[in-house]
Amino acid sequence: MQKILSFILLIPFLSSLAFAAPAQQVQPWLGVEIDADAKSGILVKRVIPGAPAEKAGFQAGDIIAAIDKEKVKSREELMSVLRAKGVGSRVTVHFQRKGKSETKELKLEMLPDMLDLAKAQLLGKPAPAFELPSIKDKSLIKNADLKGKVYILEFWATWCPACRAAAPYINQWTKAHSDIPVIGVSDEEPSVIQAFVNREKLSYMQTQDVENKVQSAYGMGSIPAFILVDKNGVVNDLTVGVGEYLEALLNKAEKLSKAK
Repeated sequence: MQKILSFILLIPFLSSLAFAAPAQQVQPWLGVEIDADAKSGILVKRVIPGAPAEKAGFQAGDIIAAIDKEKVKSREELMSVLRAKGVGSRVTVHFQRKGKSETKELKLEMLPDMLDLAKAQLLGKPAPAFELPSIKDKSLIKNADLKGKVYILEFWATWCPACRAAAPYINQWTKAHSDIPVIGVSDEEPSVIQAFVNREKLSYMQTQDVENKVQSAYGMGSIPAFILVDKNGVVNDLTVGVGEYLEALLNKAEKLSKAK
């Protein structure tokens, strides 16, 4: 897997990663997506609607330098400081905006359920725009070209056991529902994706999401994740994982496709 350059603090991307929180531990969060490689501090790439950072007035482009008097230069340092402060604490964030040093005070809140958060941001709203290069021929797959069609985005990776298990099922489903495009989205190298596609004989569309930019835009912190978009380009449903929830999403896709 490519290095994950950004993530939404503090979303556990996978339970096996070092920064994933134990299920029983209450975690604070700022609600910002950051660039982990920013040199002069921690660059805010996106502020999550309704999160503490948005309430305090933070903006994309701000560079976080310190929490209270503790300097933070990496995502690990920032997470460590936030955990030490704890949910409910009021902290002063030192940051730069357009070259000027500023401070803002905010109250740390508890990390919400990520699926509920994603639903609140996406359901009933236009699907975030994307242009993804096809693994097959490098042509760009754009949601602007899918207007009038029901389609599904599948965020996945070849190293993900649940994703690998779901792939043959999704492939079989797409063959029976050729009118509903399913677009596989992975941040891995094209050669890695293509090797898996060839081995599993997958026939549905596969694309590369460089640096997880599209997955980030959709706020999906876990995989496999599925986004159902209706004929008007509006997000109708989404789910994470497989089983009955995926089955329900696919059933919805069929009904939406048949509706006039």
